[in-house]
Amino acid sequence: MRQHGVSALPQTAQAAVERSDGRPVRRAQVLAAVLWSRRHEPRAHGIGVLALILVCALTAFAHVAEDYLTGDPIVSWDLGLARWLHVHSSPDLVSIFKVVTLAGNALVLAGVCLLVGALLLRRRSVNEALLLTFVAVGIELLNAVAKVAFHRPRPELRFVHLDTYSFPSGHAAASLAVYGTLAFVAGRRLRRRGRVLLAVATVTLVLLIGFSRLYLGAHYLSDVLAGLFLGLAWASAGMLVYVVADGRDATPLLPSPVRRIVVRLGRPPST
Repeated sequence: MRQHGVSALPQTAQAAVERSDGRPVRRAQVLAAVLWSRRHEPRAHGIGVLALILVCALTAFAHVAEDYLTGDPIVSWDLGLARWLHVHSSPDLVSIFKVVTLAGNALVLAGVCLLVGALLLRRRSVNEALLLTFVAVGIELLNAVAKVAFHRPRPELRFVHLDTYSFPSGHAAASLAVYGTLAFVAGRRLRRRGRVLLAVATVTLVLLIGFSRLYLGAHYLSDVLAGLFLGLAWASAGMLVYVVADGRDATPLLPSPVRRIVVRLGRPPST
């Protein structure tokens, strides 16, 4: 049986708690003691890995954004790669990538999330359905705000007509966030080999979607990189909250109308 509280801590942690006097220092000591005492638990490893991914992804996004704003060499690479891809483009590949890029379209992703979310609710996996919804809705809102904030024009040489801003790539951000979260949810039900294959398939799909945006001239390289980092950061943040919650039922936190719908969808069919 898993224990909670001071009694579950090692003697060194208990001593740290006993020496505290109720000030903020005590809270820090208790938190540090709990984290240290549970450093060998798989859940603690997951929290540490997700936190590290979140920090690294945010740092990488900030670095790419700074390079764009300051006109660093990545801007010249953007232009050079965009021209090269356009000059060496193939009509057949353009047609293929117009299909590939649909996998990152907002409407397609919304349909996937609705379908998977309904299946999760039928299985009474409410927390996982909420995680997917949180990530999918949040990344679209976050990307929309980022586009307006950076207001970068689209590349001039392109095979698709778009009226929105270019930085960051919404397809790259949303596809990594949504498909990454789906892989996270599905991977928890698979064995190690299945997880590896699922991870490879997910990474391949996301990279193909990102490259399709470059090949079609819809985005510059820095747009796609920034989108990938933004999507990775947002997805890892959602997963981090999910893991920290440690299976606590999130249904009571929902508004009453939404809670009733969730409960109804999760009710087994009558016989």
